[in-house]
Amino acid sequence: MELARTIARPWRHPRTSLLSMVCGALLMLGTPALAQDGSFLSGGLELHYRSVGTGSPVIILSGGPGFEVDYMLPVADVFPTHRRILLEQRGTGRTRGAKLTAADMTLAAVVQDVEALRVHLKQERLFLVGHSWGGMLAMAYAAAHPDRIGRLILIDSGGPTLEFGTWFEDNIRARMRPEDVEAERYWKEAAKHGVSADKAEVEAVRAITPAYFFDRAKGLAFAAQMPDDSLDAEGSAMLFADLAKNYDVRAGLRRLDRPTLIVHGHQDPMGDKTAEDLHALIKSSTLVYLDKCGHFPWLEQPAAFRKAISGFLAESRH
Repeated sequence: MELARTIARPWRHPRTSLLSMVCGALLMLGTPALAQDGSFLSGGLELHYRSVGTGSPVIILSGGPGFEVDYMLPVADVFPTHRRILLEQRGTGRTRGAKLTAADMTLAAVVQDVEALRVHLKQERLFLVGHSWGGMLAMAYAAAHPDRIGRLILIDSGGPTLEFGTWFEDNIRARMRPEDVEAERYWKEAAKHGVSADKAEVEAVRAITPAYFFDRAKGLAFAAQMPDDSLDAEGSAMLFADLAKNYDVRAGLRRLDRPTLIVHGHQDPMGDKTAEDLHALIKSSTLVYLDKCGHFPWLEQPAAFRKAISGFLAESRH
């Protein structure tokens, strides 16, 4: 989703500041602690991950960019027979305090991070599961390294280009109530009055979060649980500025021939066209729509979400 203010805080385009919120996702509380930490080097930067379980690894990529990976813990639970690796993407987790510059926050850099993780884990091919912006990162890696992909699962992902931003914000705006609009306006101005940028961005995301859901009550509950430090606004803005110039994975996806599951909520503001574009590009993909479902299918349709994942795992095992 992005939910990183615009999707994590905007990249500073008048129509994409909300877009950055799409790829991220809000964080859930009350999930169990993970069992193991790990780290690896990518371009001189030490990156970290958390993992649980045993078996072949599945890499969990969160949205934003800039959202902490914790909200993906319920998704990780859907893969009990795998070792679940939750990557703390650069600018989040334990690299959040690093003095990263715009040169560090590029599409090429984050794709290289995934490749460095593959080498670290000693895997010939990766099984990537990405939500929102995390899906876009998974696709960018697959486009760059199609021979290093085992399987892909794209959960309410952004599209193969940033075209989806042209209708995403309109869909969000159409669902927002007057109180949502007022809250977002207030927090957009808050940073000018001494409130930290990260705090202001999180609150602005919190204000629009119900519009990501089919069930407004669930959206409000999700927003209420989002920690104040759940996203890195500055890092998100830097990365989105680079995406605006360099993100287009269509050619690479046409060459991809690995099992891919696209799970998409029919009421996701990303729009059905986003999922259909991906399905048309990836010849080996399966598209599963979930009804009465927005951007977070494991929250709104947990049974149908698990069924889609388990069916894909069974069919793509060999």
